Amino acid sequence: MTAAIVWLHRTRLPGWEYFLLAHLLSSAGIVMLRRVPVDRLPGAIGFLRDWYPLLLFPLLYKEVERFALAFGDWRLTETIQRLELSLFGSHPSLYASQRYPWVPLSEYLHFCYFAYLLLLPVVGGVWYFNGRRHDFQELLLLVSATLFSSYVFFMLYPVDSPFYLFEGLQAPLADGFFFQLVHFFSARGGARGGAFPSAHVSVSIVIWLLAWQRQRRLAWLLAPVVIGLVAATVYGRFHYAVDAVAGALLAALITGSYRPWREARLAL
Repeated sequence: MTAAIVWLHRTRLPGWEYFLLAHLLSSAGIVMLRRVPVDRLPGAIGFLRDWYPLLLFPLLYKEVERFALAFGDWRLTETIQRLELSLFGSHPSLYASQRYPWVPLSEYLHFCYFAYLLLLPVVGGVWYFNGRRHDFQELLLLVSATLFSSYVFFMLYPVDSPFYLFEGLQAPLADGFFFQLVHFFSARGGARGGAFPSAHVSVSIVIWLLAWQRQRRLAWLLAPVVIGLVAATVYGRFHYAVDAVAGALLAALITGSYRPWREARLAL
């Protein structure tokens, strides 16, 4: 899909040939890897076959900014801001930290925000190395569906987040260890335009919902982190509150539509 979008907008994207070639070759490689029987793959290649989406996520996410700046329709940013003001009278991403300027709260929420990077490897790794391969595969499938659909939307209808438009949190909140750790990664790994819906919210809720269905004890352990992560997207001025709501709705849509499809598939 990304290759098709690049082709359609090639006149506005310098170096479009390289992006198109990279996506087509990657797609062909994945198809070929999929067609090889699992028992014929060496250990390292078999591991790559199982985990390759995790390697693709950050690469494709960084492309979002390049594509969004080249041919995205950024008018949705103003729409989201107006919707935010009409619903809340102001921007929660501004007044949340002003109303609760507590360093321990800020540090906990930024820790949860950083934990987003670990949720999929940790939960996926627990299931993968404990023989729960079917749960692991469903986890990667649902997370991939969530992220890839979000990436396509970000390219075409990007939204500039408060992280880029508003002034950041100031000291003493900005002096915290986890605050600085999160901003270190966000400054280098973020992609402008990927605000609506919040992928942090949608992916973390998808992971939690699947954990709730498959391993209830693990879901209870994850609950405080996921709740803090959702709150951190707004408190830390990374997203509008509307972005978080849209991310939660996307997670519900992905997991809700998958369950009847899975049941129908098992019945065949």
